[in-house]
This record gives sequence, structure tokens and C-alpha cells, in this order.
Amino acid sequence: MSMRLPSHHPQDELLFGYASGELREIKALLVATHLAYCPSCRARVAVFEAQCGAWFDEAPAASTDGPLDTLLERLHGQLGAVPPVFVPPPGPRPAAVDGVPEPLRSWLDGPMQERAWTDVSPGVWVSEWTRAAGGSSVCLLRMGPGAPVPAHRHTATEILLVLQGAFHDEYGRFVLGDVIGYEAGSDHHATGDESGECICLFLLDGEIVFLDEPAPTA
Repeated sequence: MSMRLPSHHPQDELLFGYASGELREIKALLVATHLAYCPSCRARVAVFEAQCGAWFDEAPAASTDGPLDTLLERLHGQLGAVPPVFVPPPGPRPAAVDGVPEPLRSWLDGPMQERAWTDVSPGVWVSEWTRAAGGSSVCLLRMGPGAPVPAHRHTATEILLVLQGAFHDEYGRFVLGDVIGYEAGSDHHATGDESGECICLFLLDGEIVFLDEPAPTA
């Protein structure tokens, strides 16, 4: 039986930033990990990389009117001109060890399930493993079967990438390899699926504000 491919993907802005090298380290890690699951996004990044190569070949002429920022603005302006790319699944996904593909596996430096965890609320934990750079931070978010993450509001971007299991919220249901982003000012009420434990790569660009005080853990 073939494995289900992701149906929720990073925004083109992130894929383009990854292809052009503009994307900062933490977001690049999340995008690269998603690419390990998603042939459609790998193909789309390849198109962006080819476009960027062609555009940068013209850089001397383009840069006479200003600094590199002018060229980058020009590239962003043409982002919408690149058509969507869809490709058939190319067979097995890249190998993953303990359920974690590269490049995230090297960052974790050990099995995902063997992290030390900090309680958030009953059945919900965040990893003590964390990394921060360029205004973004990343850790692991773990939800037990049917466990709700305390309702919260985002003060900046939040992005989740499902690494194990599934969860659902007011926007849909998300499974292995799916990416979902939440903008500043949005509210979020995620719950782990009853079918088993869910672990996500959890990226934040700022703080979150709990709408209710989390229940005390046992």
C-alpha cells in the first residue's frame, strides 16, 4: 500500500525563500524536512531554483540600478509568474530513522521519542530540545491521543510540521508531512487524534498568549 503524501504545504513565499537562499536557518530546517516527505514541493523548489539561477545570471545588469535588495525585490515580484508544479509520487520516500528524516535527524542528535519533555497541560508536552536563530525558535510539540493543546492566540507566525500521528483543529486535519501556518492575531485550538500520539516540529516567530489558564498537570 502506498503511503499518503502531504496535502498541506508551506506557502510559496517559504519555498521561494528556501530556493533562493534567503530563508533563515530555522525556517529553512522546517522547509527542508517537509521536502523529505513531499515530491510536489521538491519539484516546485527545483523550478524556483532554476528561475533564481536565470535571474541571478542577469544580476550585473539588474544591480546597476541599486543594491542586492533591489534584485531580491524584483525576484519576489515575479514569484506569482511561476506556475504550480505537480508531479506523480516517485516511489519510496527518503529514508527516515526512528521516524525522522534528514535534515532534522542531525539537529535532534538522537531519537525523537527519547527527548526530555516539559508539561504544558494534561497530555501535552514540549521538548526541552530547542533551537533559536534569526527571530525564530523551534522545538517539538507532543500531543497524547485526544489531548487538546490549551487554546491560544498568536502574536507572530506559528508553523507546525507533523512528524508522527495526526492532529486536528478549526482549520482541518493534518497528518505526517503536512505543514500548517498560523498568522499573528489568529486563535488556535489543536487536539491530538484519538488514534495515537502526535508529534510536530513547532516553529514560533514570537510569543503565544493562552486564552485560558492551562489546567494543572497531575
